[in-house]
Amino acid sequence: MPNLNLIRVQTKLDELFQGKIDLSDVTNPDEIENKFYTRALAAIAVVMCSGVDYELAAKSVTDDYHDMGIDAIYNDTVQKKLVLVQSKWRKDGTGSVSQEEAHTFAEGINRIINLELSGCNKKIAAKQSEIDAAIRDMDYQIESIFCHTGSQGMSTYALRPIDDLLGKANITGANELLTFSEVKLQEIYEFLANGQNGDNITLNDVVLTNWGMVDTPFKAYYGSISVSAIGEWYNQYGNRLFAKNIRYYKGSTEVNQGIKDVLKNEPDNFFYYNNGIKLLCKKITRKALHGTTREMGLFVLEGVSLVNGAQTTGTIGTIFAESPEILTSANVLIQMIDLGDSDEAQAAQITKLSNTQNRIDGKDFAALDRNQERLRMELSFAGIQYLYKSGAKLDDLEHQITLDETIIAQACLSAELSIVALAKGNIGALTENIEKPPYKSLFNSGTNSFSLYNGVQVLRTVDRLLKQHEATSTGRKRLVLVHGNRFLLHLILGKIKATDGFGTKYLSNECIATLVNEHFQTQWDSVFDAMEAKFPDAYPSYLFRNVGKLKELVEVIAR
Repeated sequence: MPNLNLIRVQTKLDELFQGKIDLSDVTNPDEIENKFYTRALAAIAVVMCSGVDYELAAKSVTDDYHDMGIDAIYNDTVQKKLVLVQSKWRKDGTGSVSQEEAHTFAEGINRIINLELSGCNKKIAAKQSEIDAAIRDMDYQIESIFCHTGSQGMSTYALRPIDDLLGKANITGANELLTFSEVKLQEIYEFLANGQNGDNITLNDVVLTNWGMVDTPFKAYYGSISVSAIGEWYNQYGNRLFAKNIRYYKGSTEVNQGIKDVLKNEPDNFFYYNNGIKLLCKKITRKALHGTTREMGLFVLEGVSLVNGAQTTGTIGTIFAESPEILTSANVLIQMIDLGDSDEAQAAQITKLSNTQNRIDGKDFAALDRNQERLRMELSFAGIQYLYKSGAKLDDLEHQITLDETIIAQACLSAELSIVALAKGNIGALTENIEKPPYKSLFNSGTNSFSLYNGVQVLRTVDRLLKQHEATSTGRKRLVLVHGNRFLLHLILGKIKATDGFGTKYLSNECIATLVNEHFQTQWDSVFDAMEAKFPDAYPSYLFRNVGKLKELVEVIAR
């Protein structure tokens, strides 16, 4: 009996990707059909993961000879993730993924993470700069997907090479570098049946309290809405709510943890602390119930997409699924815009401007710290300008230093490896609260303007040397240079800070260069040798964020 779901998926893939999938490399006519559907399947996995349009997803396909087991690569710069896809088209809609297929995929992912791209096909080679940038970026996550039209999930044996890879990549105590998901025929069918966009989402009986309205240029309503209602929406529709947003819910980030903490600890104040959410709708209808008062309004929203507040919504949804009772007293500000017959360009403009507001970082509050002003004045007597306020432009390296630089240099001067790890993995945590450590450990009444300035000069010199070495290094050595930069800076500063004059005068650039050159190669060799001896299979991108691993490296280096 024919598999009806597979037939419908096949028809939809024809509709979406005919003429978009590159088949120019396929010379055997008997292979064209299977190649098309395999590649279309990889493309649809990218769409499902990142929400991009079908044409862009088609361009992400890398399936060809020497593809390293990777059928699609998409660099999602909005959600900060590198998407890697392996796809298998099962024309009968049965079966699953073999252990051999999973092993090939795991090997390909491993090569990507380690930037071992020699011998890859031209499609992957063309994405090398994107891959390189994503692997270097500490905020990026690698999202791997095995997409197939089988009916059964992967067996324990098939998952073993994937699980082994996840264990090596994701060091305990750090956020996940690598994730894995399996997408089967049923998930593909449901996605294609529902559509990528939120045009078919209708929210009935939406209750707003203390609501208001504007008429031009669009009809829009605003007011207070129960957080529980938002939780129900997210748990029903998930990322489909964010069809026109520039980002999906990013999970457990620092900011989202802050949202969660307020909801759990101060739910009554959530309305005042949070910026709220914004919805675009094809049509908004206000029901007659409570129609004579602004205290309460009842609305029907058709063709809904949430364009601002994805992180708030996702966090609310996560709590709602776990402990809905927490949310009963919390409310949030909401804006609902009725686009009517407006074109997509107008919707895109609203979305863009809603997501380009200035953000206040924790480090901006450092401007309120008297020690920063004291340091600025001390440095000014030596003709050095300390740019510690946000927005200041660095245009004279010889006579200027910035707060961003001093934060890193001071952190790497610290004897606390936990602070060194934060300088690499979560620098925002260093300035999260200017009244408490770790900020107070770095900037206090005892902070010395001489060591502050000299530390920045060492930072700049080390970074220049690292760039030079990166240009001539490949594979694992290059990754250690990139991701171990702050740990290496810490070791070099540990040698230099005892130098006469480091804490009592402003050292010349020539003096700093001499001191750094004296220690750079020795310390770099010791870091790489220690890593190869202690953690030969660990991924540098996450190892250097892990305090425990840094302590073990220090012990090896000290022997």
